Amino acid sequence: MTVKNPLARFKFFDEVRPDILDSIARMGEIIEYEAGNAIFRFDEPAIHLYGVIEGEVDLSVVFKDKVLRTEIEYEEAIQARMVEEEKSIIVDTVMPGQVFGWASLVGPGRRTVTAHCTEVSRLIALPAAELRMMFEENNALGYAIMKKMSHIISNRLKKRTEKLIETWVEAFDINQI
Repeated sequence: MTVKNPLARFKFFDEVRPDILDSIARMGEIIEYEAGNAIFRFDEPAIHLYGVIEGEVDLSVVFKDKVLRTEIEYEEAIQARMVEEEKSIIVDTVMPGQVFGWASLVGPGRRTVTAHCTEVSRLIALPAAELRMMFEENNALGYAIMKKMSHIISNRLKKRTEKLIETWVEAFDINQI
């Protein structure tokens, strides 16, 4: 029985020979997530590169914000205290045929965002340690993949910066930065 390689539809892998792409797919695991499920969270160890086969994944920057919370106990007594609330800003959305989780292949190996499914999704999880070993053994493969990876990182950082500037403009009620 032959099963079509799920990675064949990914532009990210379009420079990879079919036999090598089959090897990469065999090391992966297809996982299904429900809408709202977290795939990973900020600062967790990054051990997989993910590809979206079906569905949609939001990548968010999560931060803590201090807000003043007031409680009225009775007519003349208002209690006010500062509390931390966790907030998030969606900085990118990953669609079918795209990969995410670049921190598993480059950098310190910790997640830089939180990833949540916005709808029922099927993903392929590729073990980063095995991919890095393949790149060490086959430098041409490693170069081709890292060239694609640098493009993704550059685009994600650009989107992240644009989204953060947009958020600052709204938060501080200014017309331009």
